[in-house]
This record gives sequence, structure tokens and C-alpha cells, in this order.
Amino acid sequence: MERESGGLEPKAQGESRGKLQTALRVMKMFLFGIFITAFIGSDLASMRMPHSNWRFVPLLVLLIMMVPNLLRKDDTKVRVVPGCLLLPLFCVCFAGLFFLRAHDWTPIAAGVLFAVFFWVLSKSDKRPYLFLSAGSLLGGVLSLQFPWPNEQRCLLTLVGVGLVATLQGIWIIVRYLQGYRSAEFSEPVEVPKKFPNREFLRLIHLIFGRIVHIQLFSPELVQRIQKRYEAEIKQLMDLGFDYQFSDGETFSIFRLALLFPALILFIVWLNREVIAIQNGTRIFTAYSVFIPKNKIAFGYVSGLGTKFYTAFQDGTILVSKNYGDDDPLGPMIVINCCKIASISETWAAHQKRITELEAEGKRVDRQTSFEVYAEISNKETAPW
Repeated sequence: MERESGGLEPKAQGESRGKLQTALRVMKMFLFGIFITAFIGSDLASMRMPHSNWRFVPLLVLLIMMVPNLLRKDDTKVRVVPGCLLLPLFCVCFAGLFFLRAHDWTPIAAGVLFAVFFWVLSKSDKRPYLFLSAGSLLGGVLSLQFPWPNEQRCLLTLVGVGLVATLQGIWIIVRYLQGYRSAEFSEPVEVPKKFPNREFLRLIHLIFGRIVHIQLFSPELVQRIQKRYEAEIKQLMDLGFDYQFSDGETFSIFRLALLFPALILFIVWLNREVIAIQNGTRIFTAYSVFIPKNKIAFGYVSGLGTKFYTAFQDGTILVSKNYGDDDPLGPMIVINCCKIASISETWAAHQKRITELEAEGKRVDRQTSFEVYAEISNKETAPW
């Protein structure tokens, strides 16, 4: 009997903890809105009303916001947190606006930034936020109607965002009490520990949209690529590689409005990558692709380093590179990371791995068309 009681008690505790965590998830948006409104509102109140005691309110709300972490159940499961990397990216963009807060357009820009953030978050969570995006834009526009200093109008925009988030939180709570159950309130989904990088790829595709490969035929672009990577291309050709075609990885130019793609593009430009615009609507980075005489691989160089692809007839893809990490991306993708290795060392490691896979019964697919290369590259970077 003692054993039965001892077994039931942890189960009951687990059920109670689960219900509490679900309740906190239901109230998360509401608490977030209250916290933003109180915290930013206290700063605004201290400017407009110097003797206000509002500063004590956000401290209390902050303690409430810490409860979910205090009650979090620690375990070894890898959990899917939709949009888990969106907040750091948003903070980077928001920091840029902070340094530009003296401009008259900053309140509207802050409203647009929050609207985009909530829109991307809703796409990541796969459920609509009815008020957040529209309300954030409206808050930025209405703040301009107040004859206040620009910094105070920016704070007013943030207070508006907090109020809208509070309304959204109330809507979520009401819907939950009415019996509506969204994915947010279900148990967290486990992600296979083998492929954690797929979550990052989903985020990249969410921000940049569809990445399309196009074959480049412009002699001017090819010459720019060869000039940029002259030393690396010479090493590839010394290893027996020949030029096959040039590839452009494109994304929509309108994605630059999300700010993070613009930041990444700026870093790519600083790295002297070859960048061009296609038809005025898409931006692409260009690379030349080479193949060895026995046609067992594709190879190309970029600002990050060198990468080799080999496809096998059973669908397996071998990827060797001298940068990044070796975390696997899928059951049919073999990552062979040779950090701080030269091009020749990376190629030798790639050939060795081909031999090992052939010993397992796999056969190399020796097709070398651009379409085959684009398909291989898309499989490596697919978000699923």
C-alpha cells in the first residue's frame, strides 16, 4: 500500500504542475502586455508627472513574470519553442532604432518593427494575433499626434504596444475559457535531438522567405566571382576541378523591410561577397561551382569557406566544409566538418568519406547539371 501511495503522489504532483504551467501559458500574453505597459508607462509618467509612484508597479509585475521560470520543470527533453530566436533578432533591430530615436520618424518605425515582429511570431506559432500587428502600427501613428518631445512619443508607442498585447492576452484567456485549445496550450513537442539545426533553418526561411537558385550566365558576374575568389579557385583547379556554372542564391528584395535581412546583407557586403539584383525584385549572392574530372562532387568557395557536395543514388547527400559545425541536418544528410582545414585537406576528407559510404553499398550519382546541384543545395537548407 505504501508503494501505491508513493507512486500516485508524484503523478498527482505532475498533473498539478502541468495544469499550472498551462494556466501560465494562457496568461503569458496578458502578463507580457501588462509588464510592457507598466514598465514603459512608469518611465513616461516620471517624465510627464515627476512625482508619480508608478515605478513600484512594474517591479510587482516583473516578479509575476518570473513565476513561469521558477515553476519550470527541468528535464532533458529538447523542446520546440516557436520563434525562440525572434526576440534576440528583434532586440538587435530595436537597438538600432534606439540610437536613432531623435528622428521624427522613429515612433512610426518602432510601430512598424513591432508589427513585423508580431506578424513573424504569428507565422511561427501558426495562429493569428488579431490585434498585435495592426495595433502596433496604429500606436506608432497616433503617437505623432501628441505635441511631446520625440523620445516621449517613442515611449508612448511602446505603451500602446503593451496595451494592445494586454487586449490580445484577454482575448486568448476568453477563448481558452470558452473551450478553444490552440497549439500553444498543448504539451511541448519533442524535437529529435539528432537534428536541432532544423529549427534555425525554419527561422531563416521564415525571415528571408523562399531561397531560389538561379543559374548565372553574365560574363561580368562570372568575372567578378573569379576575381573575388581568385586564390581559392586556383587551389580548386590545382586539385583537378573545372568550372561548371555559376549559381545565384536569391531572396525577395522586399524582405529587407524586416531589417534583419538588411543587416545580414550588410555583413555579406562587408565580406566582399558578389551581390547583385535580379529584375529589380530579388537580391542574390553569386558563386562559381566546380566539379572534378571524375564528376563525383560539386565544389564552391564563399566568404565563409569551401564546401563540397556529393549525391548518392539512394538520396544520401554528403556535405564537407571547412567552417561551421557538424550537427546533422537530416537522416539522409551526412555532414563532414573539417574545421580550420585547407581546401586540399577538406577535399581529401571528402573523398575519404565517399569511399567509406561506397563501402556501405552506396553509389555516387554523377549527374552534374545545375538542376541537380540546386536540388542538393535546397535539400541541405530545407526547413523540414
